[in-house]
This record gives sequence, structure tokens and C-alpha cells, in this order.
Amino acid sequence: MSMQYNLIKCSCGFSFGSTKSKNNYCTKCGSTSNLKLIERFEDADKLARAISFANIPDEISDELILKIKKKESKNKIAKINNEKNLGGLSVLKKATDKDGNLTKSFLDKYLSDEGLIESSSEYLIGQAEVQGFLIRVDENTWNWLS
Repeated sequence: MSMQYNLIKCSCGFSFGSTKSKNNYCTKCGSTSNLKLIERFEDADKLARAISFANIPDEISDELILKIKKKESKNKIAKINNEKNLGGLSVLKKATDKDGNLTKSFLDKYLSDEGLIESSSEYLIGQAEVQGFLIRVDENTWNWLS
């Protein structure tokens, strides 16, 4: 049986984590009442992240969360670009339709859906063209050569 990690919010506004379902207390004010279970996680890292986001002051939360997501997006792009062999092309393959066509608009949508907001479809397609994996069919459509 896997461990359950709980995100709990106290009436004082502080959020904390626990592996217990009962007998919890706020690590900030010590209260044992008015504790609300917000979410359960299977992974301690996900709980830690949720606690961090939950305790960001309201005045800076939107700006800080946006910066964190941009940084994560850059890290995700770097990972994709550093994958061995055709790994960097996996994004392009996933954005290809059933007929084998890759369109800029569908790739843009795919990148957005995956949170790769810093990635440029033009750059990715251009790299695949230069490496001989794609050939341009028309202004916004490419086909795979292999």
C-alpha cells in the first residue's frame, strides 16, 4: 500500500503536509481544530510543491507562480533538446496528424498544451528541416522524410 501525503490548511491560513489522517496540528499556530484536508498526493515531492504554492503571499502569488512555470518550461525544453538521438523530435512526432502532416498551428497548440510556452515552433521545425527529417509541403505544412 502506498503512502498518502495530505495537504492540510489551517484556519490561520497556513498550509502544511501530513501523512496522518487524524491528530494533525498546524506547524505554525499549533491549532488542532479547524484543519481542512485540501488534497491528497501519492508523491512527497508533489506535496512539497503544493505546500510551497499554497503558502505564497497573495500579493505576489500570481507573479511568482508565472515565473516558476516559465522556469519549469525552460527546463522542460532543455531536457527535450538534450535527449539523445530522435528524442528532441518526439515533440514534433506527437504533433503530427494521422496522415503524417505537421502543421505550425497544431505544433503551436501542442506546445501550449504541454506547457512549453518558451519553445518556438519555428525553431523546432527549422532544426528538423536542417537535419533532413522534415520537408516543407506548403507555407505551414511539413512531411516526414523518414
